[in-house]
Amino acid sequence: MPKPQATATNADVAPSDVIAAAVLHHVTIDQIAVAAGRAGQLSIDRVALGDATVEKVVIEDLGAELECGAALLRDVRMILELHFKVRWAYDLGWFGADSGIKTLGSKAKGIELHDIGLPSLQDIAINVPEATIEDIEAELDPIADLDLGGGGFDGLSIDQTRLPTDGFGLAGMGVGSVEVGSFGAPASDSQQLRLDRFTPDGPIRLPNLKVRNIEVPEIEVPDAGSEGPVSVNDIELEEFEAPMFKIGKVFKANFLAIPILHLQIGELVLSELTAKASIGCARVDGVQAPVSVEGLRLGDLSLQDLAVNQIAL
Repeated sequence: MPKPQATATNADVAPSDVIAAAVLHHVTIDQIAVAAGRAGQLSIDRVALGDATVEKVVIEDLGAELECGAALLRDVRMILELHFKVRWAYDLGWFGADSGIKTLGSKAKGIELHDIGLPSLQDIAINVPEATIEDIEAELDPIADLDLGGGGFDGLSIDQTRLPTDGFGLAGMGVGSVEVGSFGAPASDSQQLRLDRFTPDGPIRLPNLKVRNIEVPEIEVPDAGSEGPVSVNDIELEEFEAPMFKIGKVFKANFLAIPILHLQIGELVLSELTAKASIGCARVDGVQAPVSVEGLRLGDLSLQDLAVNQIAL
């Protein structure tokens, strides 16, 4: 047969706890309403912003123009290859005729050109209809000693207030119940209202930001150079031929030279650069960050038309 389980009953509760609960009271205020007020000084010690996340940044109609004053090709070396051929033909009448092309080999020659300056280059224009950057993380510095000066406010209300939370007792007095429909006061003054710390449960989501017609003024750009040598190989030029060699009508030959150029540049340097840009629209979407407010103070607080409704004890 199973053993009976112990259950809690009113007898298990200490008599002193029952008596204390019966004599404790709460003051319940249905609403505290303030029509208008003013704070002589509003300051915040610190607003701590956590790591922010940006859903995406969209840049529309990005245009840039790069103006290059001069270009310098340093340590330029050219290698010229000449490939030789001969086109020949003979005609011996009754004895026969023939023709063909014979390769005669090639010859290469290196030529040092040293530095070559180009006086001007055509401007470089860049147009990007839209660029999107997604999933950005940003670290925001806290805001310290924020002083907003004085300010006014309208329509302050506090609903369903019960105080104290754990109740209070009246020693030596017996009070059944007290109920006040409402009472009002023309004004009240307080030296200071202070909130040590306020932390929202979730991150604060900022509204989307859109900025149009951003013009970046013309700026000077430092000289830009290539990180290593630049090589341009196998540049085929138009072939040329020597005057025809003939022996009457019996034999003739044309000597051909086919040039191929290889260009080696030690460094390409662009100087006297200036740049300017414009952005049609920059849009920042989905910005959110955790926020913590510390040391909120409202000094010289003045409340006008104070009304307290439905007080019950």
